Amino acid sequence: MAKIRNRNKEKIISEFEMMRDFELTVKALYIKIVNSPDVKDQKIKDIFAKIADDEQRHSELVQKIINITTNAL
Repeated sequence: MAKIRNRNKEKIISEFEMMRDFELTVKALYIKIVNSPDVKDQKIKDIFAKIADDEQRHSELVQKIINITTNAL
């Protein structure tokens, strides 16, 4: 496979970085909900904590894609 131009590679990586940052921002929001004194129900806190963990995993997967893209293109 021919190497793509550097400009295209940078654009692809930039878009994945934006996706990773979005995942981390959403995770932070869910953590805020978990820690909010307004949220009393432990089941709700547990659900949002699980979703925050999922968002962390998503960001790690996107980082792997960034690493692969950086090295392969």
